[in-house]
Amino acid sequence: MILLNCPFNEKDECKALGGKWDVERKKWYVPDGIDASSFQKWIESDKKEEILAHNKIKKVIELSPSSLDFQINKCHRCFYLSKKLGIQTNNFPPPVFNQLDLIQKDFFIDKDTSFISEKLPKGRFLQDNELPKKISSSLLKDNKGRDFKLVGIPDLVIEFEDKTYGIIDFKTTKISEKKADFYKFQLEAYATIFENPGEINSIKTPLLSPVVKLAILQFDPLKIENKNGMNCNFIFDMGYVELENRIYEKLIDRVTLALDILQMNEPPVINENCNDCAFFKKQSQLII
Repeated sequence: MILLNCPFNEKDECKALGGKWDVERKKWYVPDGIDASSFQKWIESDKKEEILAHNKIKKVIELSPSSLDFQINKCHRCFYLSKKLGIQTNNFPPPVFNQLDLIQKDFFIDKDTSFISEKLPKGRFLQDNELPKKISSSLLKDNKGRDFKLVGIPDLVIEFEDKTYGIIDFKTTKISEKKADFYKFQLEAYATIFENPGEINSIKTPLLSPVVKLAILQFDPLKIENKNGMNCNFIFDMGYVELENRIYEKLIDRVTLALDILQMNEPPVINENCNDCAFFKKQSQLII
């Protein structure tokens, strides 16, 4: 890490170049993978060797499990703009869905596995103190030998009595038997992380192997019952569906596609079937 002597009135310029703010040190710095030469005016003159060493560091691309399903399927251009340039529309699920995930997890985490589905072998759900908040794989390689890591936050992790493992992801959605296939890369990515664990800021992800069950637990809002003052009971239909087979090879194919997109010198062409691309295209055609 190269720390910068960046004055307050130049912070926007530093940020635009890719500089990051270190909260603990209260200093701007050059992240790994970004050429430090652009920050020369904020670097002490005797740091030439440090700059050369920094520029040799290859930034490892980190991919979230969820991005491998929805974002790439939606639009290659938007995926590139979001992951590589930090440009994205605010069309992500509202915070209430995160709150629903937490409520669902709190409800199920101390229950028996059969409480969710009779398809599940006997086992227990791993508690929050047994897992880091965010999990990471070790350094993995795609089909072209390029390094990457998978980083994410799973909903429920199961340890079965025979010391095999399962992963369940919550989705508030219309119930469908096809939902596990729709989220197959996300599920496989979580399994791959636990079977090839790494660490984040020296906090290690535990080795949980083999992962034998991958499933989606669906919640479909149905009706409200028993209103009491300003409280009420919200009734959900539930659906449990498993991914039939592990798909590690297909996951690596998908990661290879993701890295191909992210290593393009220019953003992919506008996707005529993408609402966001269509919006920006029409906006750019306006004469103001």
